[in-house]
Amino acid sequence: MTVKRFKTYVIDYVDMVPELDDAEWIYYLDIDILVGAPFIDLVQKLGEENNFGGNDDTVSKFYFFKNPRAYQYVAQGGFMIAHRETAKKCLELWRREIDSHLEEEHDQVSLNLISRSIEEGKELSCRLMVMDQGDHISYPRRDGSLNNMMRDQSYTSLIHIRNTAKDTFFGEGVYERFVTDLLMLTSEEKKQGEKLVTKRFFGYKEEDDSATL
Repeated sequence: MTVKRFKTYVIDYVDMVPELDDAEWIYYLDIDILVGAPFIDLVQKLGEENNFGGNDDTVSKFYFFKNPRAYQYVAQGGFMIAHRETAKKCLELWRREIDSHLEEEHDQVSLNLISRSIEEGKELSCRLMVMDQGDHISYPRRDGSLNNMMRDQSYTSLIHIRNTAKDTFFGEGVYERFVTDLLMLTSEEKKQGEKLVTKRFFGYKEEDDSATL
């Protein structure tokens, strides 16, 4: 899938933003991964659990969570940690593999190929680091886990909502209530947001100030 290759340019994107000149580590999330708890807590926990850099921080490497479908994929490609200075070789390698297998829907396939090349000693310029996902990320499905999160007011740091999921997948209105609850929107903020979306996608007259935030 061609669109997947663009995440491999994440360092280039960061380099375009002057406000991020001092950023050393990059935490990348796919658009279908929501943050459910203070992100700084996740950063600290992952730093404690994984020796980022260590004694060989000049070696190109990138970090991923172990894929929940480990029998099929080595890593979950939606969340990535990369060092700004040393991860470029790995990202370039990932991009080449994606470009060589554009017929594949999932970028995890290319990560599998990289992992295999590393294990076989064919790839020496990159290390694919797989982290234990622990209780850092959840994958809500039809099992009622979204409703349970809202009921208990307890969210994992990362919540992976499958990007093919629609309201009908979770049940009518569940997804909307979940996002409203996660963002802690008031009823007024929700109304204002709905008006803004309506203005952008369906059109309001310019003089209609009620549609602005």
